[in-house]
Amino acid sequence: MRTLQVVNLLFGYTLLLLILTGCSALPQPLPEPEPIIKTVTEFKTLEIYQPPLPKAIDLQDVEFFVITERNFEEQVARLEKMQDGTYVLFGLTPQDYENMAYNLQELRRYIRQQKEIIIYYREATKGDTDTDSEDWLERNEETLTDQQQE
Repeated sequence: MRTLQVVNLLFGYTLLLLILTGCSALPQPLPEPEPIIKTVTEFKTLEIYQPPLPKAIDLQDVEFFVITERNFEEQVARLEKMQDGTYVLFGLTPQDYENMAYNLQELRRYIRQQKEIIIYYREATKGDTDTDSEDWLERNEETLTDQQQE
């Protein structure tokens, strides 16, 4: 009986030892070293779409008649002939004509400034540095021609 107690006690201690140590008593493989991380900076140029400029505007000719007291009948006859027997007159005072001319000059100035801004940003976002705005305008004309043919 004494041997049975000793065996039970020995078995109990062995079981307790295995429970407390768990898997740590088994041989562990060596941990792999952490991989070396290299940071590489890569520069990529962003390709920005450069849409072509709109085609040039196509303005129609406008004919102005100066009508005075001396040529009124002659101009009315001319207008009736052009308009199949009827005519309508639109009048502008000299000051209104100057205002219209000023407004057209302002539109022209504004459009030119907008075109300069567009060319500046096209050149700033373009990768090539050996071309100027004249080359760009020529390429734009070619692009417009190609688009019209399609």
